[in-house]
Amino acid sequence: MFAALLLSVVAGVVEADASEPLPVIDFPLLDRARSVDLIDLDFEFPEALKELDGKRVELVGFMAPFDSLDDMRRCMIVPSYVGCTFCSPPSLTQVVFVTQGRKKTSKRYPFIEPPSRVVGTLRLSVSESERDGQSQGFMYSIENAMVTPYAGKGPSRAPGHGAAPHQSTAPPVAMPGLVSDVAEIVGRDPSRAITIEKVPFEVFERLIRVRLGETFPGETREARRRAFSLMGFLPRDADWIGTLTELELSRRVAFSDETGERVYLLDLVADDHPYVRLELVGEIAVAITRQHDARRPGVNDAKGGAASDDVRRSREAILHGIRLMASDRYARSRGITTNPRPPAGIVLRAQQRGGEPPSAAFRLWQGLPAFAGAFFVDVSVGATGPFSVFDPVFEKPPSASMELFRPRWYEHADRWEPDPVPSDFATGVLAEPPMFTDVLGIGGLIPWLAQWYPFDAAKALAGGWTGDRWAVWDLAEGGPALLLEVRWRDEESAKAFRDAIPVDTGWRIRPHVAGSTSVVLMQAEVSQTLESMNWPAP
Repeated sequence: MFAALLLSVVAGVVEADASEPLPVIDFPLLDRARSVDLIDLDFEFPEALKELDGKRVELVGFMAPFDSLDDMRRCMIVPSYVGCTFCSPPSLTQVVFVTQGRKKTSKRYPFIEPPSRVVGTLRLSVSESERDGQSQGFMYSIENAMVTPYAGKGPSRAPGHGAAPHQSTAPPVAMPGLVSDVAEIVGRDPSRAITIEKVPFEVFERLIRVRLGETFPGETREARRRAFSLMGFLPRDADWIGTLTELELSRRVAFSDETGERVYLLDLVADDHPYVRLELVGEIAVAITRQHDARRPGVNDAKGGAASDDVRRSREAILHGIRLMASDRYARSRGITTNPRPPAGIVLRAQQRGGEPPSAAFRLWQGLPAFAGAFFVDVSVGATGPFSVFDPVFEKPPSASMELFRPRWYEHADRWEPDPVPSDFATGVLAEPPMFTDVLGIGGLIPWLAQWYPFDAAKALAGGWTGDRWAVWDLAEGGPALLLEVRWRDEESAKAFRDAIPVDTGWRIRPHVAGSTSVVLMQAEVSQTLESMNWPAP
């Protein structure tokens, strides 16, 4: 008995007595855990999981590689065989980081294709712990694990992970019935009838351009194009509205009008395609939300003036979040994959249109409102709560995109102190005033930093943001120039941001002043412009 026990310890696994079965965790239980902060990755766990933290447990799922298929000592366990990094991944709440054995050795652990039984010590990623899985960004880990083929009945596909990506059709439904289904999901009925109108591509494109034109008035487009070009987001000769239109057309097949009474659907796609169905469900949810919010959030600020880009995008993110969360709930309830591939016709059309594609940074900039908005909605509403919870949010929308990444800061204003840069910060920097100035926000700083760093690193570097403003000039002899001032919670955060900017990017940085929480940068198309500038006072 002792020899057997000793061999088990050497192997790195101590099994519980067979007469005392281990606690079993499953993916529906794991799905009850939630992330509540996108910067620090703070998590909330159900009591049932908290009670098992540090104890040996059993889990059945499918292996997915973390380092390499050749060695699965460190791997991921997911609820379905399609839940890997190559296709339709599950949500963060349904991925378990697993390490086999007590420490790294020369032994290689094989990949197991059938369902696997995992036995090991459960570790939750809580603030006071320092676990390998936590450092890798996972919500929970199983350490000192043994992974073996599962001999019992294979696990069913977990809710929220959806069906395989080759699924070709969604369940049939009449359009009026679909509106009713979505109303039930979001927990409120439309106050006026919603019409779903199929339109040809030319009309669809024109409607998108009209909406973008209303969002970005003509006098600001050239300034934005020049500013984003100097930041490295756009090619020098890019067209602002044209670039945004192409991005919209590469993924959209439906959208709601501002009144919430009409949803336009591209007529060249089948409405029973999973991608199309979920896009349509999301836009119906947006239409219902618009009807219950006649103020049309995101157009003006609280004083009736034009909202800064950061405020506009933070309000826009709420609608994005409602759209995505409603689609996700519908997919879960109907057995549709939550991450379907777009119709082949959409992909082909985007390829045929050609043109120079926007940079990855610009795509990230445009996509962040949906990403952060869905997170904000999930934290606020949860998996089943009614979307009417957002009535107060539209009355008092986020004051900055930072509050989307850190919803607890939105709920408790005392957790942070915004430090906006005044609109006249660029006065006197150059001989003439700037042509335009606006706020970039954390949702703009992250893509800017992501040009040089992985997304998570860029997100962490921007985590101490408290305010910013940029100003752009179009100088007759010096070409475009851009000034950016960013403010931080403390001097340490400011210095970390300053040190993160590569020296060979052409940005000139104002020398650091002891005690300052600001970083000021200048970029110009002609280097002589930098020589003629006066730094704004610290």
